[in-house]
Amino acid sequence: MSMPPANNETDADRESSKQADAMKDRLRKDVASWSAARSATYNRDTAMPPPPSAPATQQPARAKRSKQAAQTSGNTIAAAKKPFRMSYDGVTEADYISYIIERGN
Repeated sequence: MSMPPANNETDADRESSKQADAMKDRLRKDVASWSAARSATYNRDTAMPPPPSAPATQQPARAKRSKQAAQTSGNTIAAAKKPFRMSYDGVTEADYISYIIERGN
């Protein structure tokens, strides 16, 4: 008489292994579809050159300033903004230069 093969797995083990196999299969399918979509996007982006930019056929007209506005704005900017100068803690630039020379630097 032949004995049926010894089966150490229980029904619960078999069911859990089936579920695990099904999950692995689903993950493989998902990864394959994501990979295919990504490579298709990559190939499409690299294969197609960027669309040519259309040259501007007409330059936009620039607004002209009135002479009075140009004169007043030029004077206020020159008077309001001074060039950059270093501050030497209240010492004049000439005194600071002589101090540096005396120090030997």
